[in-house]
Amino acid sequence: MFHNTGAPASGPMRALAWCLPVAAWLVYGPLGAKYAAWMLATTLAGVAVHRSARGWRGLLNPASALLLAFSGWMGMSAAWSPADWTLIGTHAWMYALPLSTLVIAAACTPQLAMRTLAQFVWASAAVGGLWFLHARGLLPDWKVLGSTINASGNQRIASSLLLALGAGLALWLSSGKQVTPIQRAAFAIAAVLAVAGLTAQDRRTGMVLLPLLLLAWAVSAPRSWVTKGVLVTAVVAAAAGAWLGSDTVRARFAEGRAELQAYTPEGAVASSWGQRARMLEQTVQMVQEQPLRGHGLGSWEVLWTERMQPGTRLSGNTTPHNDYLLVAAQGGLSAALLLLAWLLALLVRAWRAGPMGVPALMAWLTLASIALANAALRDAKFALPLLLLAGVASALIPRSDSASSVPR
Repeated sequence: MFHNTGAPASGPMRALAWCLPVAAWLVYGPLGAKYAAWMLATTLAGVAVHRSARGWRGLLNPASALLLAFSGWMGMSAAWSPADWTLIGTHAWMYALPLSTLVIAAACTPQLAMRTLAQFVWASAAVGGLWFLHARGLLPDWKVLGSTINASGNQRIASSLLLALGAGLALWLSSGKQVTPIQRAAFAIAAVLAVAGLTAQDRRTGMVLLPLLLLAWAVSAPRSWVTKGVLVTAVVAAAAGAWLGSDTVRARFAEGRAELQAYTPEGAVASSWGQRARMLEQTVQMVQEQPLRGHGLGSWEVLWTERMQPGTRLSGNTTPHNDYLLVAAQGGLSAALLLLAWLLALLVRAWRAGPMGVPALMAWLTLASIALANAALRDAKFALPLLLLAGVASALIPRSDSASSVPR
């Protein structure tokens, strides 16, 4: 990867230094804004990497090799897919998006990465504060909040998990040794606002994710086992306090538990978690039919339509809400293993990086865990913001080739 060596800033790097902090706010914006920010950042980063001394060779490492193998295998599976080429092309595009993280991480300097993550924290604090006000009926029904407070479906879930990630990063920034007391207090307040919004909204995703992120941070940091134990206890106590103190949190999980208890494998299903259970059952059957090579890129929708009665509530689904099963159904268990190996390599690398690897650990853990309950790579509402932030966070991990640099 590449780092600053004091060379004059190039045009692409100056533009990237402006683009990424703005993009950190746009992750909460409409899908079109997410796409525009991601595409501009990736393009500028690509130009900067291309002009560097090492060029594209600097992107090669074990994790990137696994990602290239995964993307290549999914692309090859189009040869035996029953889907039409429009559907195949859409899937091929989405599974190529993770390649952008390599380019962004290579071009982004640690200083720019810190500034971008700080902007994301401020954006999370703003959205969390607005959600807190909305839950108490103190916020007007503004159309500008259509992608956050008034969003529905996966867009609303995406905001929930981004709030959790924003809260975790705010706490990490507040604990930095080089921050001033004012900055420490500001980041701590930002974390409180993000958590306040998280507990006020009606999605379970971020509520489960935040304790997981904080536990990973507490255990991965180079501290004594006594300190780690205290931190883990504090995280568990805070999670228990949120559970006991928020009627919304308890109600949402009780609703999910009741839906699963009422679910039966046969007959119509209307509940949210019941639908997820039905999709997982059917997708496992798809994997069992073609365990090695899968049914091909874009095939899940075709197979799902064949299994569902037209016009029912379930017939319109386009993913099984689980990335690992979706990949296994379309590319076989080999593709699913490549995906898992890539994510595991990224998590291990961030874990071993020490304090500066924490943001990448949180970002990749968010993507890896959310993929269990949603098609995070297949749905741009999740993929674009998470891949952008993961690429930026990965730029903080020290590189062995620190003498190299993108022209700045």
